[in-house]
Amino acid sequence: MKPPTCRICGKAEWNHTCEGETPRKTKAVAPPTQEVATVSIPGSLPALVELAANRLLGARSSAEVLEARKLADMALHYAKVTQAANETHADCLRIITRAEIRMAGEIDRGREAGEVATHGGDRRSTNVRASDIDPVTLDDLGIPRQRAAEWRDLRDAGGEEVVERAIDSALAEGRAPTKADIAAEVHNHRAQGTGENEWYTPAAYIAAVRRVLGGIDLDPTSSAQANGAIGAVRFFSLEDDGLAQEWGGRVWMNPPYSQPAIAMFIDKLVDEFEAGRVEQAIALTHNYTDTAWFHRAAGAAQAICFTRGRIAFEAPDGRKAAPTQGQAFFYFGDDVPLFIEVFEEIGFVVVPHGV
Repeated sequence: MKPPTCRICGKAEWNHTCEGETPRKTKAVAPPTQEVATVSIPGSLPALVELAANRLLGARSSAEVLEARKLADMALHYAKVTQAANETHADCLRIITRAEIRMAGEIDRGREAGEVATHGGDRRSTNVRASDIDPVTLDDLGIPRQRAAEWRDLRDAGGEEVVERAIDSALAEGRAPTKADIAAEVHNHRAQGTGENEWYTPAAYIAAVRRVLGGIDLDPTSSAQANGAIGAVRFFSLEDDGLAQEWGGRVWMNPPYSQPAIAMFIDKLVDEFEAGRVEQAIALTHNYTDTAWFHRAAGAAQAICFTRGRIAFEAPDGRKAAPTQGQAFFYFGDDVPLFIEVFEEIGFVVVPHGV
């Protein structure tokens, strides 16, 4: 659409106060509302991917960046429907995420310039006088606030480096990478390490684990600070390298969620349980049912609880994380009825191999 023109001087009205009239409030235009040229959608998947890539490469406005993202999203859907090569899925995701990273920057710059309101429905800005300009909101731009936050998280987690790690891990497993893989890699960036970068399982879930296991002998993916809340008899920190240690007894595990670490810890848990060294165990992961490690865990577990809603993991300072997917608790052991009784309060429980 074309911008409205001033009724006095005929100039574009956005961000314009005519010298021939009393200054009045006008509406700031953030980059995403700029006019986009009509795009002809090609009929083949390779051509659509190429169009999206070229559109992003030549984008000079946020509107064109969003258009490129939309084209790449269409291509990704097409790739799923036609079961295209894994690399094609990867190419689509690269374009989508590059566009999202750029948009995170555009939104931040718009807020700094006073063209985008700091809060979704609040048009007030500390950078621009309300009498001079009325900044648009994310709602005006058709961008959900949660989506904008996810784009910023992706950028702050490492941007394209994080995306490539997620894609490489999926391709190494012989499958097509997904948006969920990238979300997991972003989450892992926030969840690994110690101090402010560490995120803990809320106490209510640990209490449920203790009710089933009767106690926790080992947490193989922990830290001294985290174990203050878990209360395991033994724990292995990052420096201890839990994968190199022998496990035993009753185990609680909330592993790092990035690849290949999560697959390695799941394999270790299953191997130690099947060898008889681990008596019982409960492991908490995201519910990535399309991954090889999830199927390895599900194939060995006696029961699985899929959470009702998403777990708000906690930082040491009390901040809450906002995962983009639900979680699953895997139970390894003989007391399936007790696991069902306790974890039915948390979600729905399935027993893969019967009681």
